[in-house]
Amino acid sequence: MVGVAAIGVNRYLVRSHGDLIQSNLPAMELASRVGASAELVGSLAATFVQADTKDGLERISGALKAAVERIETGARELRNMSPAVQTTQQEGQAGQIIARMTDNAHEELRLAQQIAEESRDIARVGGRLDALIEAETDLARLRITAGIANIYSEPDISPRPALDTLADQYFFAFERLTELARITEAGRLQLQQVPRLFAPEELENLQTLLAERLVLAGRRISYMPSLTARTEAEELLQRFRQALAPEGMIKLQEKRAALHAAIAVDSEKLTDVISVMSVQAREARDIVQAQGLEKIATAQRRASLMTMGLLAIVAAAVIAGAILWQYARRQLVARLGNLSRRIVAVAEGTYGKPLSITGHDEIGRMEKALNILRRRAIDATRLQTHLEDAVLARTGDVVAEMKAVDAARAEAEAADRSKTEFLARMSHEIRTPLNGIIGMLSLLESEAVDDDHRERVKTAHKSARDLVDITNDILDYASSEDRANRGNPVHFPLRELVGQLGHQLQSLAADKKLEVVIDLAEDAPLVLFGDVVKLRQIVGNLISNAVKYTKRGTVTLSVDHAMSPETGQPVVSFAVSDTGVGMTRETIDHAFDAYARTEEARRSGIEGLGLGLAISRKLTEALGGALSVESELGIGSRFTLTAPLETGDLASIADDDAQMPTGNLGRDVLVIDDHAVNLIVARGYLERLGCTVSLAATGTTGVEAAKTASFDLILIDLDLPDMRGEEVAARINAMPGAPLLVALTAHLIDDTKENRDRLGVAHILSKPISPRALTEVLSASAPEDASQSGDAVLDSIRGDVSDLGPETTGLILREFLADLPAAMKSIRSGPVEQQRKAAHRLKGAASNFQLHQFCSDLAKVETAEQGADDELLKQVDSSADEAAVILRAAAGQAGLQTDAGSTK
Repeated sequence: MVGVAAIGVNRYLVRSHGDLIQSNLPAMELASRVGASAELVGSLAATFVQADTKDGLERISGALKAAVERIETGARELRNMSPAVQTTQQEGQAGQIIARMTDNAHEELRLAQQIAEESRDIARVGGRLDALIEAETDLARLRITAGIANIYSEPDISPRPALDTLADQYFFAFERLTELARITEAGRLQLQQVPRLFAPEELENLQTLLAERLVLAGRRISYMPSLTARTEAEELLQRFRQALAPEGMIKLQEKRAALHAAIAVDSEKLTDVISVMSVQAREARDIVQAQGLEKIATAQRRASLMTMGLLAIVAAAVIAGAILWQYARRQLVARLGNLSRRIVAVAEGTYGKPLSITGHDEIGRMEKALNILRRRAIDATRLQTHLEDAVLARTGDVVAEMKAVDAARAEAEAADRSKTEFLARMSHEIRTPLNGIIGMLSLLESEAVDDDHRERVKTAHKSARDLVDITNDILDYASSEDRANRGNPVHFPLRELVGQLGHQLQSLAADKKLEVVIDLAEDAPLVLFGDVVKLRQIVGNLISNAVKYTKRGTVTLSVDHAMSPETGQPVVSFAVSDTGVGMTRETIDHAFDAYARTEEARRSGIEGLGLGLAISRKLTEALGGALSVESELGIGSRFTLTAPLETGDLASIADDDAQMPTGNLGRDVLVIDDHAVNLIVARGYLERLGCTVSLAATGTTGVEAAKTASFDLILIDLDLPDMRGEEVAARINAMPGAPLLVALTAHLIDDTKENRDRLGVAHILSKPISPRALTEVLSASAPEDASQSGDAVLDSIRGDVSDLGPETTGLILREFLADLPAAMKSIRSGPVEQQRKAAHRLKGAASNFQLHQFCSDLAKVETAEQGADDELLKQVDSSADEAAVILRAAAGQAGLQTDAGSTK
């Protein structure tokens, strides 16, 4: 009942206030809008005169029209609200004023633009006239100067008459020209002020003054020395006179000033009209507000009566509510309190007995729901207990599995370590006998007296070196290390390689009486640059397989080439074809898998595991080439190797036929190695180089020998039976005056600074030992008092001439001498690492010419930890100059020309 009564009272109040708002607020809003629009019209009228562009004028004009329309619309709406509001007489006048102001403003803008163009044109003409007058003034001044010079060039004649004439003519003309410059400049400046003048009397005075000055300027033009200048000046002055014409710039500015004044008058009229309309709007607003206040007073009296009645209804409702509250407290609140306590108990895990249902209403349904929740909570607790037991059991299983995985991983790591140790031992054990074979063959080759005997030994020596390279690749493949990518490209003659492969093919095919065909393209490059060892190994495998799987018929080796369009370098193909058993499509798919062989090969009893093609594929990938196969069962196969190579340099081909170097170095050398063959080979090499050799089979013996005797060089094998080679090096380095130490190893250890520092040696030589590398090390270990003998250098050059020929030897000499200044510059001014690299590279080149002192000084630079100091650099410079002198003298004695560009 209270709500219904309150709704009725509120609806009446809302309706009455709504009527008041609908009548008063629009009137106030309209009056405020009229006032704001009136203020806007006043500000826009003030800025109307200042508009300087057509767009700006249109915007201001549009804004004025819109504001005036809003004012007139508001006034009409106020009249409609109350019959007491009278009609205004100012409506319609504001729009006419705005239209007239807009037309006048557009015309003023047009005149302003025309006047601005006239002003710019006069400024340009004035600038040209000023320049012309200045030039004529300079010409008059020049005439005066020339006249004075002529007067005083004749000292015997009285200068007085000439000076009078000069003053009457030239000085007077000069003054008139100066006056003309002032007149034109003043006139130009006054004309530029015209756009800023709006007072009629100012414009009239300006026109009178300009007319007088232009007349005076016209008379002064006749004093210009040049007729052409007078004519042009008269034309330019005529442009100034046009500004005074009836349609000239001054008259245009007078029209513009009149329009400007008219706009200002209309602006004031517009302001007055708008002011009157604004006052009338406020009066209309006051009338409407007075009527609204009367309505508000009536509504307030009625609202008071209705409020008193509503209070009586509220009092009755409060009494009824108190009675209802007592009932609800007894029947509802107590039951809800008991229910909330049981809900809290269930949430805390105290379930107790089921709750009794106290009724069939909503509270009763909540009690039933709580019992269901209690039962499900008990089931969830029981399930959670079982789940925890299951998680604990599963955790135990996972821990057991992890322990088993750890054990398997440890077992795999142990197997991997065993494999690594096995491969390392295999590397050492295979290279050790090969070192002996190569060393002995090298000694036999140098000692052979019969040519046929020497050729056989040379062939065996070459095959042994190839066997070392192949062994390295096989061990790398087995150890899954990507060392096949570490190629060793060299310059090599293609025909010699094909000849060697042909000899190999003929020797293998002879036992089976197979026909052999060797086909080399006639236009094939003579010399190529690439990894010839891998090429020889891949093609050798293909040749061996072709002979192995062919019982009768022909085996063909075809070599061809093409130029790559991308690089411009040759791409060489080696194709090996046979008439053997052939392969099926399935066999071709697995041809390059390790240990894959055909069934025909197994039935025929052909030896081998099928590893050759897998190795060949891996080596081909290292070369960046491709290895393909075409085959048909029972007809034969064709394997094609395609390898990208580079054009080689004939002068850079390594001379494998060069004999082992000899000399008389006079070094005391200790060799520590546990293999008897290695000791014999090392002794043979060193004694041929004129060294005194001492041998030690264990590290302990070697250390004791180093303590009791003085050596220039000690060669240390890294795998000794009693201690590691690095331990032997550490003990010898700890001795005072320790000699130069060199590590010998059958493992694949690079000769880098990191490895040398780790082992404590100055150099690392791989087995089998290269005689030339050993010679370089011995040359670098020359004592400080070693001298550079011209005879030794001459013998070395003559030996190179005998081995390489005079042209190649002369080219090498010239390249060395040409590169010497740049290399010395890098040593003198480069950083420490650059010094070492330059010294190492230069030392290797200088050792070929037996320049021992120079090599010794370069070795000191290479081993200096903090870089070479000034004293050492001076010493290296001195020995470099001495080496160049000795080398040029020895070259001359050998009949070689060391000057660049020589054809000798």
